[in-house]
Amino acid sequence: MEEYVIQRRFPRYRTTLPVLYKSTPGSGSVGAGWTRDLSEGGSCVELDERLWPGTPLQLRLHTDRGSIELKAQVAWSGQPNPDGGNIHGVTFIQVPAPQRQALRDLLRTKEQSRESGMRLPLVLAVSCRPKGRPGPPLYGRTGDISRGGLSLRLLQAFPPGMKLEITLHTPKGPLPAEGMIAWVAPPERRRPGQLIQHGLRFTTLDWSTSLSLGLVAVESG
Repeated sequence: MEEYVIQRRFPRYRTTLPVLYKSTPGSGSVGAGWTRDLSEGGSCVELDERLWPGTPLQLRLHTDRGSIELKAQVAWSGQPNPDGGNIHGVTFIQVPAPQRQALRDLLRTKEQSRESGMRLPLVLAVSCRPKGRPGPPLYGRTGDISRGGLSLRLLQAFPPGMKLEITLHTPKGPLPAEGMIAWVAPPERRRPGQLIQHGLRFTTLDWSTSLSLGLVAVESG
């Protein structure tokens, strides 16, 4: 409990990052999840299993600057979410100076930004079509991803507000999702024959797909 109180003294920032973890020292079994917030002292994480308070963890946070390896301990665990995922509070312990500095640099960036979802570079082939419309899919690729959305590069421009059915083609297999175009590159920024940049916000992304997407991001980094 004392370590958890110390953790709460640090400023917290809404930060969504994919995370890998081992719940037993020396174990080859790896679980996955996403952070919900982050501080120098700990994090609120959503994991693929429920762990007991006091469970030691080896964490690997995947950021846009690389990975941060940390030792942690489960401080509390909440009730499982109906749609999957288990919320926990974890406290970081015995943080070496390089990892602490990496955390501070990351949090300093978050302090200056209003965005909670960090975008991670990730190039994947993608196929999509306007939701509910028949016809062949349009192909393109992603540029970066977060838990809330992705950048999408397509030969055709879709207007903001357009709802799309998309399939991300990953090394782990196809991942289906639905999203809405949030923005599109203006005409003056487009070049003939080049893919057109879009920003897409997920409107439907279940826990299983979200977890798979996080794993792909971690393993590609």
